[in-house]
Amino acid sequence: MATKSRAVTVRRDDTPTTQRQPARGYSWPPFEKGSTLSVGNFGAVRHGAYSDRIITEKADHIRGLLLSSYPYLADETFSEAVVRYCRAEARAVLLHDYVMEKAETKGVEAVKPYLWSEVRGADALAQKCNSDCGLDPAGHAKIARDLGMAANIRGQQASIQIGSLQEQGRRLYELRGSNGK
Repeated sequence: MATKSRAVTVRRDDTPTTQRQPARGYSWPPFEKGSTLSVGNFGAVRHGAYSDRIITEKADHIRGLLLSSYPYLADETFSEAVVRYCRAEARAVLLHDYVMEKAETKGVEAVKPYLWSEVRGADALAQKCNSDCGLDPAGHAKIARDLGMAANIRGQQASIQIGSLQEQGRRLYELRGSNGK
């Protein structure tokens, strides 16, 4: 019965790969603050859509543009919706720009299918948040209606309070008049 012999591979220094060698002593400096190197894939950040720092930077820029165009969104009532919209829009823009640039330079086939799905999901979320902030016609009409209703309710409450105060004043006047006789 014949036995198979295994070919022994050797390293450049002619030592067999089956022999252990001491560690080579490589070391790298620690990542600096603000580094865009990615530990997970050993390369640079590709698009930033999964980086909280990059999304926050882009969202801050979008927030500045948004508040200059729609000053009513600076109201405290809209603060959470504005933050949500800016982050969603920032992520959508980062993904969209990356996919379009990659498709333009390397062809559509080079864009992985999951990225198309990510872009579609990010755009849908940004659109929903867009509507919540009143940046599309339907959302704007809803907010205008709700703000109008709120103002109307405040006006009704004010008139109720005025009527109540007038009634109390009338009773006090009557009490004063009956005690003063």
